[in-house]
Amino acid sequence: MVTLDAKLSMNEQEISQLKEDIALEAQQLRNALFSSSAECGISVRLTFDGRDRPVGYVSKVSFFTANEEGNEIFAMEEESAAEIALNVRRVSQAREEMEALNVGMGGLREDEFRMAKEVGVSYALRSHRGSLSDSQMRSLNQIIKNASSPEEFTQICRSKVSQLKTEMEAVERAEIENPVKSFSGESTAVPDYVTKLIARIAGLRVHHLSEQRNPIGAVEARKILRLKTSRGQGAVLAGIQSVVSTLLGVQIDAFSSDETSRRGNQSAAELDVDDFLVQVNGSGIREALRLILDYEFEKPHILLVEEPEVHLHPALETALMQYLRSVSEKCQVFLTTHSTNFLDVGSLKNVYMVSKTPETTVRLLNVAEAEEAIPQELGIRLSSLFMYDRLVFVEGPSDEQLLRIFAETLGISFGQASVGFVTTGGARNFTHFATASTLTFLGKRNVRTVFLLDRDERNNQDLDKLRARIDGISELVVLDRRELENYLLDANVLARYLVIRTDGALQPSPEEVQEKIDKACEGLRSVAIERRALKEICAPVIPRREKVITRDAEEDFLTAAKRELDEVLLAVQELRNSVEKTLQLAENDVEARWSDSKIDLIPGDEILKRLFREYGLSFNKRKDSVRIASVMTGAEIPAEMKRIIDGLVV
Repeated sequence: MVTLDAKLSMNEQEISQLKEDIALEAQQLRNALFSSSAECGISVRLTFDGRDRPVGYVSKVSFFTANEEGNEIFAMEEESAAEIALNVRRVSQAREEMEALNVGMGGLREDEFRMAKEVGVSYALRSHRGSLSDSQMRSLNQIIKNASSPEEFTQICRSKVSQLKTEMEAVERAEIENPVKSFSGESTAVPDYVTKLIARIAGLRVHHLSEQRNPIGAVEARKILRLKTSRGQGAVLAGIQSVVSTLLGVQIDAFSSDETSRRGNQSAAELDVDDFLVQVNGSGIREALRLILDYEFEKPHILLVEEPEVHLHPALETALMQYLRSVSEKCQVFLTTHSTNFLDVGSLKNVYMVSKTPETTVRLLNVAEAEEAIPQELGIRLSSLFMYDRLVFVEGPSDEQLLRIFAETLGISFGQASVGFVTTGGARNFTHFATASTLTFLGKRNVRTVFLLDRDERNNQDLDKLRARIDGISELVVLDRRELENYLLDANVLARYLVIRTDGALQPSPEEVQEKIDKACEGLRSVAIERRALKEICAPVIPRREKVITRDAEEDFLTAAKRELDEVLLAVQELRNSVEKTLQLAENDVEARWSDSKIDLIPGDEILKRLFREYGLSFNKRKDSVRIASVMTGAEIPAEMKRIIDGLVV
C-alpha cells in the first residue's frame, strides 16, 4: 500500500465555499463550521492499495491551520474504496455496452443483417469498427445471433439499453455496505461536498515544461499574430510584451511570413525579437521566452518546470526566478533545478533536496544546510558580485519585491540596468554588510553599491553617522516615510485592492477607506510615540572592551573591568531615571508633526493591519503588500519613490 499526503492552500472564498457545501448537507453543524476562521486549506491523503486490480482513492480530507491539523471532513477505509471501485467499474462497463448498442440501434438493411449473422457484426458495422472494443463487438454478435430479423435486432438493442440504464441508476443510488466518515458522522454514500471538492481539484489546469522543450517559433508567433488581429485582444498582447521587455530587455512581435504554411495555403507566422527572427537570437533568450510565453498563453493553476536554468546566463536566471515568484501569487509553481542562482532568489523554506543514496530521498533543507561558507561569511553570493553593475542592499525580501513592482509599473527595467538586490535582514545588520573591505572590494570591480533603509525613528544625527561609515565607497538612501509599506497607503489604491481581495464582496469607496486609515492612525498615535521613545530608552549600552585592554599600567584587570561595568550600570540607571522625560520628548515631537505627517510616523504595516481588520480581513505583509503595489498605476506611485527608482538605474 502506498499513501501520498498533500496540503492544498485555499483562499478565504474557497474555504467559505467548502464550508457552505458541507453545511448544505449538515445544517445542524453550520455554527460549528463557521465558528473558526483559522483554516488555511485542506490536507488530502491519497491511498493506493496492493490488490490484483489496484484501487487509488482519497482516504482522508481535513482542514489544516497554520500550526496543526484541523477538523476531519472525510475519511474512507480500504473496504469502502473497493466497494465503490467495483460499482464504478460496473457503471463503466454498462456505459461501454450501451455505446455499442446505440450503434446497433441505428438499424441494418436485410442484406447487412444476413451477412452479419453469417460472418459477424463487424462486417455490417465496419464504419464503426475502429470505435468499438472487442468486448462490445462480442456483445453485438451475441444479440444478432439471437435475432431473427433486422427489426428484432434493433428492438433487442433498444430493450437492452433500457435495462442497462435501469441497472446503472440502481448502482448509482445504492448505499454502500461499508460506510465512509463525513463531517457529521458515518455515511453510506460519498457526500456531495466531497465530490464537488474533488471535481474542483480535478479542474485545475496543469502545465508541464520538461527538460527537453520544443523550440520556440511558429506556434507562438501564430498566437501573438492572432492577438494582434483579434478585436479586444490588444491589451493582452501589450501586457505580454511588457512582461518580456521588463524581464529580458527585448521587444517581441509577430508578422505574417511571405512563405506558405505547411498546414495549408495561409501565410506562415514569424516571431521577431528586437527586429530579428527569434531563431537567430541566443539560446538563453529563446529558453526564457519559452517559459514566459507558455505561462502567459496557458495561464495554468499549477506550473511544473524542469531545469529552468538550461542555456540561461546567471542574470537571466535571476530575472526568471523573480518572474516565477510573481507568477506564484496566482499559480502554484514547482521547479527542479541544479542552479544555485535559483536558490539564491528563492525562499529557503521552500527548498527540498532530492538525492539517491542509494534509494531516493526528499528532505526539506534548513538555512544552515542550504547556504555555503562564503555566503555565510560575506552575506552576499559570489554570483551577485560579478553579475551586476549595481547592488542595492535592502532590509527585507518584500522591499525588493515592492521596488521591482514599482519599477515595472514605471516602465523601468532593473534587468537592462543590471541592478541586483541583496537582503540584509534589517537595518541592525547595516554594520555587517557595510564593512569597508567588502564595499571597497566591490568598488574595485566596478560594482556600485547602494544601501536603501527605512526611515524608522532615525533623526539627522543618526543618518550622518550611517553616511560617515560608507562615505566615498557606497551610497545611502533613506526613505522620507517610515518604511516602504507607508507608500502603499493610498485610499484609491486600497479601495480597488479590497474589491479584488474579496472578489467583489466588498465595494468600499476611497472616501470610506481614507476615513478608516485616519481612524487607524489615531488608534496608533501611542505606537508612534512609544517607538520614538524606545529608540532612546533601548539604545545599546555596551562595555568598552578596548578601555579594559588599554588601561593604565598601575590598574589591574579586575579593577578596570569592574570600572567599565560600573559605567555601563550608571548609564543604564540614567536611562531608567529619564524614561518619563524621554517619553514626554517623544510625545512632543510626534504631536508637533502629527497633523502634517501622521501617516509617515506610524509603521505602515500596522496601519494596514488595522484597516484590514475593519473589513474583517487579515493582513499578510509579505503577500498583501506586493499585491497592493501591483494594482497601483504609475500616477499613483509617490514622487519620492519614482526618484529613488530612477536613481537606482542612472
